[in-house]
Amino acid sequence: MMWPIFWPNDTDFTNPANTRHPSEDVSAAAKYIGEQIAAVVAAAGTSADPAGYGQAVARDLFPDVLPYVVGTPAVYGFAGFNGRTLADNAPEAMLSLVTSNAVPSGLKPATAKDQRASTFPHVVPA
Repeated sequence: MMWPIFWPNDTDFTNPANTRHPSEDVSAAAKYIGEQIAAVVAAAGTSADPAGYGQAVARDLFPDVLPYVVGTPAVYGFAGFNGRTLADNAPEAMLSLVTSNAVPSGLKPATAKDQRASTFPHVVPA
C-alpha cells in the first residue's frame, strides 16, 4: 500500500525503493515519508505534533517488510501490523495511518469473498 500513496506517479516502478534491500529503507526514505505524513496531518489538523507523528509512522512503516509473530493472530490495522489476513482492508488501514484519522472505505471482508479461495494460493482463477 505504500507505493500508490507515496509514489503514485511511478507507474513504471523505477523508484529505488523497488530494488533496494529493506535494511536500507530507513536511511533512504523514512525522513521523506515522515515529512509527507507530517504535511498531511498538519493540513488536516489531526495531530498536535505533525512532525513527531510523521516520524513515528515512518518508523512503523520501515523497513518495508510485513512483520508477523508465528502462532499469533494476523492483523493489519490502524493500531498495528502483525501479518495480514486475506480479508484485511489494507487500503483503509494505510490511509487512516497516514492521515491520523479514520478513512472508512465501506469495504467489508464479504466484498471480495468470491475472489479468495480457502486454500493456497488463495486466488480464484478467472
